[in-house]
Amino acid sequence: MNVYRPLRAGLFFYECLRLLLLLVSIFTASMRSGAYAGDGLGAGGFPHIAYMSSNVLFVLITLFVWLRPEQYWNYLNLYMAGKITTLVTFYLWQFFYTQEFLRAENPVVSAFLVWSSVIVSLADMLSLWGAWTLKNIFRRVLVKPLDSAGGTESGGQ
Repeated sequence: MNVYRPLRAGLFFYECLRLLLLLVSIFTASMRSGAYAGDGLGAGGFPHIAYMSSNVLFVLITLFVWLRPEQYWNYLNLYMAGKITTLVTFYLWQFFYTQEFLRAENPVVSAFLVWSSVIVSLADMLSLWGAWTLKNIFRRVLVKPLDSAGGTESGGQ
């Protein structure tokens, strides 16, 4: 099981990096839209922060799986469901909102936001594949010995 520790750690560090990139993108988008026009966070920045706060759960799930996989490996189901939902939402957003980025006043900021979101979505696909791989490994290592032992941890006694 310790052989897959680097994959578990990689998922955790990716989620931390992803959260940091989301934070930078959200503040860049908020500043571009005028949400920081002298009023602190402002009402315009709140939906962005609300979106980002739910992404903290991805960091926590991968932290738990990294530190105690035998106890939290079932959290990978929630992680994968969240990643699939995120990817579907992202591609729907790209379909409907890309034209808005192309008409923006600052093409450099718009290009940064579009390409950073595309890179994050591609990395999310890789993290989804990594979580699926880990889940199958944990299922094989943790569940199969229980089934072959008569359904109990004590060897069927």
